[in-house]
Amino acid sequence: MDVHKTLFSPVKIGKHTIKNRIAMAPLTRQMAEADGSPTDEMAAYYARRARGGFGMIITEGTYEEDKLGCKAYLSQPGIANKKHVKGWTKTTKAVHEHGATAIMQLMHGGRVSDPRVLGGKAPVSASATQSGGWTLYTDSDYERQIRNVKNKMWPKVTFNKARELTVKELEKVAQGFADGAARAVDAGFDGVEIHGANGYLLWQFITPKINQRTDEFGGSPENNVRFGRMVCEKVRKAIGKEKLITLRLSQDGVDDFVGAWPGGVEYARAIGNALRGAEIDALHWSSFGWRDNRDSNSKTPMPNVLKEASGLPVITNGGIADGPEAESCLTSGGGDMVAIGRQSFTHPDWPYIVRSGVDYNWLPFDRKYVVRPSLDYGIAYPLGLEDPKWSTKFK
Repeated sequence: MDVHKTLFSPVKIGKHTIKNRIAMAPLTRQMAEADGSPTDEMAAYYARRARGGFGMIITEGTYEEDKLGCKAYLSQPGIANKKHVKGWTKTTKAVHEHGATAIMQLMHGGRVSDPRVLGGKAPVSASATQSGGWTLYTDSDYERQIRNVKNKMWPKVTFNKARELTVKELEKVAQGFADGAARAVDAGFDGVEIHGANGYLLWQFITPKINQRTDEFGGSPENNVRFGRMVCEKVRKAIGKEKLITLRLSQDGVDDFVGAWPGGVEYARAIGNALRGAEIDALHWSSFGWRDNRDSNSKTPMPNVLKEASGLPVITNGGIADGPEAESCLTSGGGDMVAIGRQSFTHPDWPYIVRSGVDYNWLPFDRKYVVRPSLDYGIAYPLGLEDPKWSTKFK
C-alpha cells in the first residue's frame, strides 16, 4: 500500500535532493554547554530523528557570533568559534549516516535576548522598543524540576529596552550571519536557515508594529525585508551556490503568540513579492496552525500566498500532527515540505509510523520530551543532565 505518496516522494530544494518531504522543525532546548559548545547528547538527539526517517534535520536556533547582542538564551548552542565547529561535526556526521540533510538554523535574539547573556548591555533591535514578554522556560517549578536545576529561585526574567541598530551595525550583523554560516559548512552542514521568525531580530524588522524605522530598512514591506535579503546575500557569498539557504517567517513571536500582520494575506503577498529573486532556496513558514492565516478577510493559508508570490519552495510548519494533514498540506499547495515540531519530540520515528498507515495513539506533548528526549545511545549513553547552575541574578 502506497501511503501518503507525496509526503514520501523526494524533493529538490536548491542543489539538494531531499529523500522525503519531512523536516524536523527547529526546536529550542537550551541543552548546550554554558560556553555554547554542542554536546554528545545533542548529537544523539538529532541522530535519533534522522534514524527515525526525517529527510531534513533543522537544528535549534544557534548563535553565530558573541557580538551585538546575538546570543538569546542561557545554554544556547553556538557556531561562533573553532570549538563550536568541532563539537557540531559529531552531529552532522551522525545525521548524514542516517541519510538526512543537515541544516543549521542561525539566529540573532534582538530585543528578546535574555539579559543574563548580554553582559549588562542593552539588547538591539530594528527600533528602540521594549518587549512586554519574558524569557522562555525560566518561570516555572516544573521546568526547574525536569531540568534538574538546583536553584530554588526561578524568576520570570523580563527584557530590557532595546536600542536601534545603525545601518553600519546592520552590515556587521549581516556579516556575522555569513561568518557563522561559513563555520556551519565547515562543521559539515548542508546549509543554513536564517531565522526571520518567532520574535527574533529579523522578525523585528519584518513586523511593522516593531519596525518603526524611517530609513531604507523600514516603512514598507519591501524595506522591512531588506535587512533579511542583505543577510541572505552575504551568507550566499560566504557559502556558495551549492549549499542551502532557507528563510523562516512567521506572524507571531515568543513574546507575541497571537501576532498578526497588518493587512494579513495582502502583507504576506507583498513580503513574498519582495523576496522574489533573493538569495534563498526556500521559505519556511512557522505557525501554530498552517491553515489559520489570522486574516478575517481571506481564507487562503499564508504558506500558499508566500509560495505563489515569491516563486520559492515552502517548508510548512504548524498543526501538522499526522500523515493525512501533512499530505493535505502538500497536495493543496500549502508547501513543498512539512516541518514537524512537537511530534518529533515525542515520536522520533514519526515518518516511519506515518508511512505504515496504521492507526496510532499519538502521545500528547509534554516539555519533558524536550529536556529528556529519546536518544541514539550509540552516541550518548547514559543520559546525564548536569545542573548548569544558571544564575538568578542579572544586571
